[in-house]
Amino acid sequence: MSGDQPEHLPVDALVFIAIANSFTETVYANPLSMVLAVADVYDHSVPSAKEVEHAVRDLSGAGLVSVNGLSFRLTAQGEAAWREIQTKPMMHEQYQRALRVLSDIPCVADTPGWSLDERVWEDAFAGYSSQFALELKRRRDQS
Repeated sequence: MSGDQPEHLPVDALVFIAIANSFTETVYANPLSMVLAVADVYDHSVPSAKEVEHAVRDLSGAGLVSVNGLSFRLTAQGEAAWREIQTKPMMHEQYQRALRVLSDIPCVADTPGWSLDERVWEDAFAGYSSQFALELKRRRDQS
């Protein structure tokens, strides 16, 4: 990450791509599971509940996505940004393009807006990762 790049930008870019590009053949019952799955494919990591919450607030505040509960969709402005990003065929190129296209998004994490409960995130991650589903069941059975 460069010194002049906002700290929130990498996760904003991943979450934006994940909302825009649900390319996987697997269809998850929970749309948030799909966002986590696509982010994992692009970055080999899954953003935390707080990171997803922050990114969705930034992206919706910038007018790029609309949110209804756990349902996400691109706005017309978001679709225009995605058309520019998807011109690159390789995932790492799309990610780099997203970093450039989304670089001016202001951080609005501390303003009121969409929120994501940790338990809802856990359920979505369990829907994506069978290994996490087993661990989550074990944890919840102990409590």
